[in-house]
Amino acid sequence: MTAQTTAVPGPVSRAEETRQRFVDAGVTLFREHGYGATSMSQVAAAAGASRANLYLYFHSKPEIVLEWMPTLRPELDQIYLELDTLGDHSPSSCRAWLDRLVALWRVHPTELDAVEQATSEDSDVHRHRVELCRRTADGFRTVHRTREGSPLPPDVRATRRAHLVVLILSTERCISSIVLHDAVPEEEAFLDALAHQWSGFLTN
Repeated sequence: MTAQTTAVPGPVSRAEETRQRFVDAGVTLFREHGYGATSMSQVAAAAGASRANLYLYFHSKPEIVLEWMPTLRPELDQIYLELDTLGDHSPSSCRAWLDRLVALWRVHPTELDAVEQATSEDSDVHRHRVELCRRTADGFRTVHRTREGSPLPPDVRATRRAHLVVLILSTERCISSIVLHDAVPEEEAFLDALAHQWSGFLTN
């Protein structure tokens, strides 16, 4: 009987350590001073490196955000998938779920603001964000199956996936307006409207 061996991850290279150091420094500065007020020179200094060294790894702040974005997305995905597995998708249940999603945004306002600003500045970040939302949508069983559990035809799945991606993007934009910009005085009405949209999609 041959003994089984467990693969052990190899050591992190010096280049990977340096790259991560720049990401950590950038995110820390975004939290402390805001995305707009942080410069690439400040990121380099906070990482204990020169600006020239930083530019070997990242050419702009959006690239730093692009590297960091996937680390926060799992928390958002978990919240979305909680909604998918709820037994009740009434407007009131979807509204209670939205309160949890808003609460998550309030825990990470500076980081999510950095994502919002980088998305508006850089097309690569924007495309990557949409792709992450597509992956979130792909995790919803309601995209793939009927409420009775039968597989949906490919064309129906594609349509439902598109609707869900639009709904995720519009939800995050609305919550951004509420949490990050304080631009929605009628917050309760906004969230009630979103809850009805989610309920309508998930019960259709």
